[in-house]
Amino acid sequence: MYDLINSIVGYVEASLAMLFSLSPLHLVMLLWPFLLLSVPRFVLTEMFALYQALRPEPEAKKQFRQRLQINPPLVTVLLPGYNERDTLETTVLSLREQSYPNMEIVVVNDGSTDGMGEVGRMLANRGWVRYFEHRMRGGKSSAANFALNAARGEYVVICDADSTFDSDSIWHLLVEFYRPEVAAVAGNLRVRNADANLLTRLQAMQYVFGIGVGRRVSAMLGILFIVSGAFGALRRSTLIATGGWETGPGEDGDVTVKTRVAGGDVAFAPEAMCMTDAPDAWWPYYRQQLRWNRSMIRFHVRKYGWLFNPFRRPFDVRNLIANIDTVLYQLALSITFPIYLGWLYLNHNDIFYPLMLVVLMLYTAINYLHFFVALALSERPWLDLKMFPYIPLYGLFMGFYLRVVRLIAYADEYFLRTSYRESYVPEHVQKQSRMYDPW
Repeated sequence: MYDLINSIVGYVEASLAMLFSLSPLHLVMLLWPFLLLSVPRFVLTEMFALYQALRPEPEAKKQFRQRLQINPPLVTVLLPGYNERDTLETTVLSLREQSYPNMEIVVVNDGSTDGMGEVGRMLANRGWVRYFEHRMRGGKSSAANFALNAARGEYVVICDADSTFDSDSIWHLLVEFYRPEVAAVAGNLRVRNADANLLTRLQAMQYVFGIGVGRRVSAMLGILFIVSGAFGALRRSTLIATGGWETGPGEDGDVTVKTRVAGGDVAFAPEAMCMTDAPDAWWPYYRQQLRWNRSMIRFHVRKYGWLFNPFRRPFDVRNLIANIDTVLYQLALSITFPIYLGWLYLNHNDIFYPLMLVVLMLYTAINYLHFFVALALSERPWLDLKMFPYIPLYGLFMGFYLRVVRLIAYADEYFLRTSYRESYVPEHVQKQSRMYDPW
């Protein structure tokens, strides 16, 4: 074991010495995707997040919170669910424990076959929820729109029927509407089963970095493009005006883009915490990521590609920046990454592996920066400390594995339009989508 460690250390030292012997310009040319794109983007945004977090709360926000406490408007929580018999009651109980005093819960059973209807009717008989059901499954979008039609609240909170929430989460969502131009607020998501295995720990980091920090920064810059269907709030008037949720997958991203195009801002409430279970096996996780990343092509490229066009109205430079950020750092880098690796191997075979080592070290350094910023901003720092030993693996997970999965998803959707045959949405609904979607 001691000899193995010495060998690894020796190889690292030799690799670094060889690379440092290259000129700075040559090194930048070899590592340009990371030095020119990834490193500046993440370093600058992390520093910006810390700066904004230290700023005092706006006076308008304090006044709005006081008005909410005096006269809290009705909030409708939408709970569309399919085969959620085992989790529905726990989710409803978590919502009933919310400190927000004026709230109704609308449960829509989307054609479940596991007995979810029995649980829903039982909860309705107790007076805890308003319960409706689809006799035929229509998909989450259909169930959410059904619940929206039944909603009576000024604000609508959409969440999954297998989640739990901190007791003040609804309050934290509502307070972010203190600016009249805010039409939607994204909640914060954490992995409830993070301790299950290595995969769930890596996903826990993905949520903390990508949502807890990433969405915070995007909201501060005015370019947040996703209110997760797992937990978020929208003005009911805006939802109705924009037509609600469309056939997914990716229906949450779609409704957020429609909200932004309609002129509404999207905020983020980091203290509005939702706990959800992540896939604990690689195959379900792979399928989930395929489904989520297909929506990148379906919506950001195919449906909303016109956001890139400054001559198309309505045009908003923030929407353009948000779309460029999404497409550049997810789509473009995923496509060019294997090309970059191939070019590097063919033209610099003698230093390929040392370069890959440096790339991994760069990723690890950035992820340590991620971690310490996330820890400084965290509402659960002692819980997040558990992630520390797994940070070196996170670079491999995100930089290599997930990029390959994304590339597969993008190619699949671009050439085969697989999202229109995804079992996440029933075939009869997908058939209508294929028939009427002009894009």
